[in-house]
Amino acid sequence: MTLLSTLSKDAPATDLAPGGATALRSGPADPAAESAAGAVEAATRGTAQDMYFFASIEDFPPGIGDLGLTHDDALGFYEYVKQFSTPNGWFRDGQVGQWMYEETYDNYLDDYGFDAACVVYHSGHGSMDDNGVFWLPVGNDWGGDTWTSSNDMRLGNEYARYVFWSTCLSLRVKNGHSPIRTWSAANLGLRMIFGYETVSVDNGDYGRFFFQEWNKHHKLSTAFLDASWRISTAQEPSVVACGATQAEATDRLFNEDGFYGAPASTAWWWWRWYDAARARARNLRIPGGGRSAKLAPTMPSHEGLAAWAERFEVAVPQDARERGLRGGVVLRGDGGARIAIGPDGSRDVRLAEPVDTDRQLGSEQAVRAARRAVDQYRLAENVDLIVDNVRYDRHAGASADERVDAKVRETTVSFVQVIDGVPVVSPDGGRVHVRIDNEGTVTGIADSTRQIRDLRDQPAVPPPADTRRSRAPHPSRVSGDGERGVAPTGGADVNAALGGALQRRLRKAAAGGRFPSAVRAVPNTTEVGYALRDGDAVLVARREVELEFGSGLAKRSVLEEQTDG
Repeated sequence: MTLLSTLSKDAPATDLAPGGATALRSGPADPAAESAAGAVEAATRGTAQDMYFFASIEDFPPGIGDLGLTHDDALGFYEYVKQFSTPNGWFRDGQVGQWMYEETYDNYLDDYGFDAACVVYHSGHGSMDDNGVFWLPVGNDWGGDTWTSSNDMRLGNEYARYVFWSTCLSLRVKNGHSPIRTWSAANLGLRMIFGYETVSVDNGDYGRFFFQEWNKHHKLSTAFLDASWRISTAQEPSVVACGATQAEATDRLFNEDGFYGAPASTAWWWWRWYDAARARARNLRIPGGGRSAKLAPTMPSHEGLAAWAERFEVAVPQDARERGLRGGVVLRGDGGARIAIGPDGSRDVRLAEPVDTDRQLGSEQAVRAARRAVDQYRLAENVDLIVDNVRYDRHAGASADERVDAKVRETTVSFVQVIDGVPVVSPDGGRVHVRIDNEGTVTGIADSTRQIRDLRDQPAVPPPADTRRSRAPHPSRVSGDGERGVAPTGGADVNAALGGALQRRLRKAAAGGRFPSAVRAVPNTTEVGYALRDGDAVLVARREVELEFGSGLAKRSVLEEQTDG
C-alpha cells in the first residue's frame, strides 16, 4: 500500500449524508456461519478506496445496554471524510459481527473489516478487565458469540494504520494498565490508536469535533483529546503512537498531522492523555426567578476580529469576508503566532511549541502565568472569568524492555465564563483555556466565550412541561452525588430539578428491556449554571450520570434540565 495523502486542511466542511450508495455484499463466506451471512447487506457502500471503514452500535443483543448516539458519532467523522474519499463501508447495529475485527476476515474481500482501510472507526460499548484485555460487544452473534477482544485481534498487517475506539476503557494508561500491555499482540503495524482511560459519555459530537479541531491545524492526537474535552472534562481521552525508536514514537504522537499508509514499527510505544484537578467548588444554588441572556453573534465582524487578532500581532487580511470566517479560517502572524477561527466563532491561538524538559510546573505557578496571559491579551475585557480547573497533558512510553515514567508536557489552566455571578456549564462554550509549558511559557490559548447582549429576568423559552412536577429519584437508583459546592438555599433542589431528566433516561432504557443495574452521579459534574444554546444562555441544572449494565459495561449520560427557579 502506498503512502496515502492526508486530507486537505483547506477544504471546507459540508453537510453530507451517507445516502445514495448501493448495498454491501453479504457477510463472510464461512460455511460455519451462513446463518449470519445476511447481517451486512444494508451497510453503506460506494467505490472502496481503502481509506476509511466504520462500525457503530446502538441496538445491542439481549443482555447488553443500548446506547443512543453512537451512529451520530460515526456520522460526524463520516460526513467529513466522504468529501475526499469514498469509505469502504459503514456497518451498524446487527450488521456488526466479531468477524470484522479478527484476523481471518478483518479484510474480507479486500474491502470490509478493521484491517481493510487505513483509518477505522468504531463507536459503541467497551470494557477492560484486570488483565488489561479490552472487550468489545458486537451487534450480532455471528459464530455464536457477541463479543470480541484485543487478544483476538491482529490489526495493521494489511491496511489499518489508525484505529479510533470511541468506547469506554479502550486505551487505559493508569493503575497498572498501559497501551503496550493491552495492544502489543494485536498491533502488527498500526501507527496510532485513539481511545479512553475512563468510562466515556454517550455523545454524537466526537467525530464532528475531531475534524473541527484538526482544521485548527492541531495535530491528530491533540485534535482527538481536545474534541473529547469539548464534550466532558470528567472523562480522560488517550492516544498512543508507535515507532522504531523512542524518538520516532514521540514525534509521531505529538506531530503526526495526517493519515498515512506506511506501517509503523512497534518497537516503541508512546502515549498521552488528559486529566484534571478541580480548582473550584461547583455552584449548586438555583437562583430565584427565571433568568436568561441574549448572546452576541458567534462570528465577530471583520473589524472586531482584527482588533482581537492584533493582540497577538496577527493581521486579518482586508479581503477576509464573513462567509469565509464562518467556514473556519487560519491566520498567521509574522512573529510565529497562529490563530484559528472555528465555524462556531471560537478562537484558538498557538504562540509557541512546548519546551521538552523534566521539570514540572506547579499548579499555582501555572495559574499565575495564566492570569497574566488573561490580563496581557485582554481576554476578560468583555466577559467575566473565574478559574475552573487545571488540566495536565501527561505522557509516558515503553518498549518491550524499558518503561519510561509519566511526566507532564503542558499544563492548561481553564477559566469559565460567569454571567451575573453564575457560571457557564456547557463544556463546549464559555471557556478560556491557557496552555503553559514547564518553563512557564504560554504556548496557546483557546477562547470560546460569548459576549452578553442583554440579561433578562425570565427564561428564554419555557422549561419542559414535567420539570416542576419532577421528583427526586429513589435513593436506591442513584448513588450519592459526590459533590462539593455551594448548597442550594431557598428554592428548588438540584436533585429534584434533575429528577425528571433522569427518569426519562431510565424509562428509555427500560423500554428497550435494558434497565441499568446501577446508576451513579459522576463526582464534580453536578452544577447549576448557564447552558449556551445558539443565541441564548439559559439557566439549567446539569449532571453526568454513569449507567452500569453488567458484564463490565457502563456508559455516561448527561442530564440537563432547564430551571426557572
